[in-house]
Amino acid sequence: MRFLLWLLLAVGALANVWINVVAGFSGASHVAASVCSGAAVIGAAVGLWLTRTRDAV
Repeated sequence: MRFLLWLLLAVGALANVWINVVAGFSGASHVAASVCSGAAVIGAAVGLWLTRTRDAV
């Protein structure tokens, strides 16, 4: 499970860079693509945070 979340985080981050640098999107398509990749990255980060191991100190 955590492997898939890490994979989603990495792919989402790379997709966000690609959307902003390489892709020729403009206007609403650029916004929609950025929102989708950002939601994937935020979702993966939250999932990783919620599934972390908690050590009792």
